[in-house]
Amino acid sequence: MIKPEKMGKISIIGPRDYLPLVSEVLYEINAVHIGSPAEEEYFKVGIPLEKASETSRSLVLLRSYLAHLKIDSEKVIPTRKFRVDEVEREIQSKMDEFQREIGEKIEKQRKLTETVKSLDEELRLIEPLKALGIPPRLLKDYKNIRCFVGLFTADPSEKIRDVTSDFEAIMKGYKKELVGAVFVRREFEEEVFGILQDYGFREISVPDIEDYDSRVREIENEKASIEDERKRIESEIEEVKTREMEFMLAMEEYLSIELDKSELPLKALVSKYAFFIVGFVPEKRYGEVKSEIESKTQGKVAVERIEDIEEEPPTLLNNPPIIRNFEGVSTMFAVPKQWEVDPTAIMAIAFPIFFGMMLGDIGYGLLITILALALKKAFKTEGMQQLLSVALYSGIISIIFGIIYGECFGPFVRGVEVNHQHVVEHLPHFLWPVLNAIGIHEVHPIFDRIEAVNVVLLLVLTLLLGASKITFGFAIGFYNVLKHHGLKDAILEKGTWIIGMIMLTSVILGFIYNQANGVKPPIPIPIAEGWQAGVNEFYIVALPLALIGFIMFIAAEVPKMGVVGLVLGVEILTWLGQIMSYARLLAIGLSSVYIAFVMNFIGIGLLGSKGGIFLVIGAIVLIFGHTVNLILGILDPGLQSLRLHYVEFFPKFLEGGGKLFEPFGRKRRFIEG
Repeated sequence: MIKPEKMGKISIIGPRDYLPLVSEVLYEINAVHIGSPAEEEYFKVGIPLEKASETSRSLVLLRSYLAHLKIDSEKVIPTRKFRVDEVEREIQSKMDEFQREIGEKIEKQRKLTETVKSLDEELRLIEPLKALGIPPRLLKDYKNIRCFVGLFTADPSEKIRDVTSDFEAIMKGYKKELVGAVFVRREFEEEVFGILQDYGFREISVPDIEDYDSRVREIENEKASIEDERKRIESEIEEVKTREMEFMLAMEEYLSIELDKSELPLKALVSKYAFFIVGFVPEKRYGEVKSEIESKTQGKVAVERIEDIEEEPPTLLNNPPIIRNFEGVSTMFAVPKQWEVDPTAIMAIAFPIFFGMMLGDIGYGLLITILALALKKAFKTEGMQQLLSVALYSGIISIIFGIIYGECFGPFVRGVEVNHQHVVEHLPHFLWPVLNAIGIHEVHPIFDRIEAVNVVLLLVLTLLLGASKITFGFAIGFYNVLKHHGLKDAILEKGTWIIGMIMLTSVILGFIYNQANGVKPPIPIPIAEGWQAGVNEFYIVALPLALIGFIMFIAAEVPKMGVVGLVLGVEILTWLGQIMSYARLLAIGLSSVYIAFVMNFIGIGLLGSKGGIFLVIGAIVLIFGHTVNLILGILDPGLQSLRLHYVEFFPKFLEGGGKLFEPFGRKRRFIEG
């Protein structure tokens, strides 16, 4: 859980004829991440097995059917699993059946769609001709007369009259243009056509029909008939989908597996008589892999360790189910290399806590929890399940913090100072009538975060939390470097920053200590007449730490970067800013609290006014305001919690750049095995 699985590099060598059998065995084991081959003089990358081409064609065709039927395998929960021999026996007959019942119907639907498009185009042409009002038989060319029919931007009659007076132009308004017909003798055809182009002439092809209205009715009837036919075909295809969906997915899974097996030679090096595969396997499964391959091939194929590992091994994260839900969020920043600490477990603890600290409301947390549970039933993909699990845990922690803060859709009470005495002020809240009805007249938070003194305390706690977490990040980085490069590099590279962080924390604690104790310093040191510096134990601890850290920094950076390395020493000041960044755990939470408070104040004020329309407006204000605040309460704490990990924490120890372990094989959902 703390570190990825330890990986071992192996070689698989044997006669070329045994490559198909090895492909079967490796797929069943599902434990070997096959590396990228590097060609040599006698070994070249292989070619797919003979069945790959036919399998690929069948798979592409089947996936086209699944896409048309809108079948997503991730959203389908199998009710049974099919035997491999059952799928193999029926796959060809089913493919022929699907071609008849789906493929041919899809093609017929396509042709019907094209027919509808052509009919719509004909209607588009008939519409302006109807506006012109001239029967179609009169809009044809004659022996000695050319007829131009189309759309115009303006009437060209005056310009045509400059060429000939022996013409006829009929124009009618149509939308923002003119539709018209121009009849002119053949000898003036070319000159007139040039004039018409100046007037934006766009010719309309006159259909060979007798009557516009009759043809429009025929087209509408034909389209209605086509629509009925399309619905009938869709119904028949839907029947096939309902009947054959799971078997189609079993076929798709089977063909995908067979294609993967057939393409294994593309990841292997082969010669005329032998093959060679290099891969990575979890150390704890090496014995199993070696035993399975060598026993299934009667010892003709050998599996051996490769001790000299130049290639970076893939990363196999090893987390229990609850923590595994955070792997997607964690690896979105970077995939740890094999020798690095996996930050997923840390994020699984810190992310919901940070989220809960910021939102901290029973009502909002409960809504997030219910919403996450509902969506988990609707979305079955692994990625969505993990993301919604993160939301579920965050919602639950928000409820817990809501109980601590005494907040449910906003605060119920607030601690204030009246005449130097602490009193509790009841705040406007739409749930007070409900609480009063069940006998609850007072609410006493465990920790009232909007009370002034508690705001200061929470600010101090968040800053200390930030300093501790950043220091913890450098400590993890120290461990990573220690394991990968040795003690000296760990001390110089990460130890320097650990000391620097402790020094900064001491300075912050010293400042807080002085503020808590007023102007009188615990250890006064005269600086000038009438003024003393508030030097305390924390400042005294910080001074030697600063000197030690500076010496270590010079030893680490100057040999590598010279004077430039000293300039980079100001980077430690950025850690102060990052510590302050943890104050957002307080600020984001308080903003949510006061938005809820304002919505309650306005809404209840309207509800308690003169009634009538104000009751409706008050209810709208409460519902809309709390809905918006809920959305902000999901987005803001979520993004800010991610930021505190991605910017302020992970870079302190996580180099990243690893590649996830992808074994040759897959989990089967629709077929046995």
